[in-house]
Amino acid sequence: MSSSFASVGQGSFWQVFFVDHRAVSGLLIILIYLLLISIIAFIFSGYIADLYLDREVRLRKYTHYLIDFFEKLIGPASKRNMKFKEYMANLVFFNAVAAIMAFVVIFYFNRNVTPVGTYSVNLSLAVHTVVSFITNTDLQHYSNPFRFSAFAQMFGLMGLMLFAPVTGFAASLAFVRGVRTNEGHLGNFYHDFFVSLFDLFLPLTLLFTIFFALEGLPETLLYYLKITVPVTNVPGYLPLGPIATFQSFETLGTNGGGFYGANAAFPLANPSWISNITEFVAFTLIPLASIISLGKVFGNRRFGTMLYSVIMVIFLIASIVTFYSELRGIPVFQNLGILYSGNMLGKETSLGIAQSSVFNVGATLTSTGIVNSSLIDYTPGGILGIITGLLMNDPLGGVGTSVINIFTYVIFTAFLASLLIGKLPEMIGFKLGSKEIKYSTLSLITHPLIVLIPLGIILVEPFLVSGMINPEPQRVTELFYEFLTSASNNGSEIGGFATNTALFNYLDSIIMLLGRYLILGIQLYIAQIFSVRSPRGESPNTVSVGSSYFGLMLFGVMIGIGLLSFFPVLALGPLLSFANDLHLFAGVMVFGH
Repeated sequence: MSSSFASVGQGSFWQVFFVDHRAVSGLLIILIYLLLISIIAFIFSGYIADLYLDREVRLRKYTHYLIDFFEKLIGPASKRNMKFKEYMANLVFFNAVAAIMAFVVIFYFNRNVTPVGTYSVNLSLAVHTVVSFITNTDLQHYSNPFRFSAFAQMFGLMGLMLFAPVTGFAASLAFVRGVRTNEGHLGNFYHDFFVSLFDLFLPLTLLFTIFFALEGLPETLLYYLKITVPVTNVPGYLPLGPIATFQSFETLGTNGGGFYGANAAFPLANPSWISNITEFVAFTLIPLASIISLGKVFGNRRFGTMLYSVIMVIFLIASIVTFYSELRGIPVFQNLGILYSGNMLGKETSLGIAQSSVFNVGATLTSTGIVNSSLIDYTPGGILGIITGLLMNDPLGGVGTSVINIFTYVIFTAFLASLLIGKLPEMIGFKLGSKEIKYSTLSLITHPLIVLIPLGIILVEPFLVSGMINPEPQRVTELFYEFLTSASNNGSEIGGFATNTALFNYLDSIIMLLGRYLILGIQLYIAQIFSVRSPRGESPNTVSVGSSYFGLMLFGVMIGIGLLSFFPVLALGPLLSFANDLHLFAGVMVFGH
C-alpha cells in the first residue's frame, strides 16, 4: 500500500483512498450524506416546531400581509375552525379546482410547435399527468420536455408542484393540532395552506433556487438552445427553461418530477457532486426536520430523538444494502476475469455507486422519487434496498406527510407494546381508544391493498402483460414497482415496459388518488378523534415512546408490516431475481422462467 501512495505523489491520499478502498470510502460517503442532513434538519426543526405550535415565526412580520390578503379573497371560509369533514372537504375541493385548471392548460392549450416537431398530449396522458402532480406523486409517463409548452410547464406542472406539497404540510398542521389540543377541531385549511406557502415553502424555494443557479443549473425563459451535435455536425435543440426553480420545486416539495426525462441524471439538472448533495439536502430537509420537531411539539425530546434514530437506521441499512449490491455488481462479469469495479450501468461516473445509492434510497424513503441514475439498471439486490421505503409507504414521507405517516406507525406500535408489557394503551399522555387503533390499522393496511389488488388483476390476465419482454421475475418486479410507487405517491419508476398506455395511465391515476386522499382522510380522522380528548400527562401506565426499547419495536413494526404485506410478491419478483443472479438454490432458473 505504501508503494501505491508513493506512486501517485504527495498530497494524493484521498485520491488513492477513494480509488483503492471503494467499499470503505463508499460507506464513508453514505455516512457523510446522512450526517449532513441530520445536522441541517436538527437546526431547522425548531422553525418547524414553531409552525406546528401555531407560533408566529420570524418571517410572519413580512408574510402576514400576503396571508391576510389571500384569506380575504377566500372570504369567511378562511376564518372558521373546521372539524374533520369540513377540513377534508375543503382540502379536496381546493385540490380539485387546481387540478381542473391545470388539466385545461395541459390538454386544451398545449399544442406545442417546436423545431423538431409538433407535440400534444392525449386524454389518458393528460389525466395521468394532472393526477400525478396534484397528488405529489409526479410519476411521469413521458420523457420529452418538448411534449409540454413553456406555458404548460410553468403554469400547469410547476403550479401543481407548488400546490401539492403545500397541501401536504397544511394537512400535517391540522394533524398535529388535532393530536396536541383538545379543542374539538383541526383548524382552518385555508389558513394552514397560506401559512405553509408563505412561511415555509416559498422562502425555501427562493433560497435553493439561488443555490442551484450558482451551481450551474440554467435559469432562463429561453425555451430551447440550438446546438450542433459533435462529430456528426447535425443541428439539434436543447430544451431549456427555469431549471433551477423547477429543481427547487421538485426537491423541496418532495415532488420528484423532472424537467428532463433523465431527471437528476441529466447534466443540466444535476451538473456536479455539489448539486447532488444540495438536491439531497433539499428533498430530505422538511420531512426529517418535521419528524425531529415532534419531540419539541409534544414536550418530549426523547420522542423526537427516537423517531430520528429509527429513520436513520432504516436509511443506513437500505443505503448499505444498495451500495454493496451495486459494488458487487453482476456476478457473470466478475467471472470473466476482466477488470470489474461494480455495476456502473445507468450511473453517472462523476457520482459513482455510493452517491447514486444513498440518493435513490433517500428518494424512496421520502416521497420524492427523484433519481440520479437509471433504476432499471440496478442489480436485484440494489433494487431491494431502494424499494424498502416504498414497502413502508415512504416512512420519512414528504412535505407534511412525514409526520402523519410516522405517527400512524407510532400509534399502532404503542398499542402492541401495551399488550406485550401489560400496560394500558397510552402514549405521551393520551389514552388510546379503540377508534384510534382501528383507524391507524386501517391506514396501514390500505397501502398494500391498493397495490396488491390491481397487481393481482394484471398478472392473472396474460393479454394485459403480453407486451412485456423481460423474464417473469423482472416482469413482476416492474409491475410491482409501478403500482407501489403510485400508491406511495413517490413517483420513481423502474419502467421496462410501455407505461404510457390508456390502461396504465388510468389505473395508476386511481391508485395515486387513493394513496393520497383516502389514506390522508383516514389519518386526519384519527387527529379529529384525538382533538376531543384531553391529555392526562405522563403516568406509570403510559408506554414510554422515547425509550430505546420502543424505538426497537417501532423499527420492527415498520419493517414487519412492509415484509408481511408484500413478501409473496417480493419472493416472485426481486428476491427471485436475486436468487437467479447468485444461483442460491437448484431449480430456481426453471421456476423463474
